[in-house]
Amino acid sequence: MISICIPAYNTDIRTLAAHLSKMAENLTIPCEIRVLDDGSKEEYRLLNRSIHQPGKIIYEELPVNTGRSAIRNELAQRAKFPFLLFLDADSLPVDNLFLQRYADMATRADVVCGGTLYDENPPETDHMLRWIYGRKREMVALSVRQKKGFAITANNFMIRRDLLISIPFRESIRHYGHEDTVLGYDLVQAGYPPVHIYNPVWHLGLEPSGEYLAKTRKAIENLVYISDKIVNDARFLNDSGLLRLRKKVKDLRLVRICSLIFRILEPLLRRHLTGPAPTLLLFDLYRAAYICSLK
Repeated sequence: MISICIPAYNTDIRTLAAHLSKMAENLTIPCEIRVLDDGSKEEYRLLNRSIHQPGKIIYEELPVNTGRSAIRNELAQRAKFPFLLFLDADSLPVDNLFLQRYADMATRADVVCGGTLYDENPPETDHMLRWIYGRKREMVALSVRQKKGFAITANNFMIRRDLLISIPFRESIRHYGHEDTVLGYDLVQAGYPPVHIYNPVWHLGLEPSGEYLAKTRKAIENLVYISDKIVNDARFLNDSGLLRLRKKVKDLRLVRICSLIFRILEPLLRRHLTGPAPTLLLFDLYRAAYICSLK
């Protein structure tokens, strides 16, 4: 009844696959685990091929990287059960009731989001920015998640297979960031708002701070591209504080000034944010200055 769909890219999937396989044995409904590699390096493929177990875990590979939207749509096409549970490869269920909670929701909701947790123990100092942002902004209480508009986090959610096939991830979004935001928007527009429950996964993949800053810039660029070229809707713009700020700056014709300010501040902000004690206040300033500097 549930197809667990895991897109894998340059990640060791073995621990997650083993946990899920053990949990699936205790489910009273049919379940399959599908891992689809999206053009990873050969060293990761060599590790992950060992998880393939016919009838339990289906591990397959794509010859080239197709992108975060296309890989999830492909998993939906290959899945055989009517409900799809999407998990990121760098996650791990919090407890052994994880699959059962989703199974209990399968006939009660079209889209279900479970949430994300981060370890309370700080990581190495060069990974602090990702950990701090995750704990303060992504580890959101259920009561708060339930009030969010069309927020979906693709790292841990379940959806009806026929629904995702009819309203898929938009494959025109090729670059990093916000493809799940757009899916949430599309689903809400079609009358399928997500239901939020407490069924989190641990987020384990913490990037070094410098790498996370680079990914943040890419995500902001993608958000601007989506807003300008794909979803031209005031409701989408108003749901994002960064997009609202950018619009004000554009309306006031201050983009060139903001671009100059960002170039001046960027080295100082980067030094702080990649250090041992980054603050969210300065990270927010970095993100705001960057989006306002984009033409």
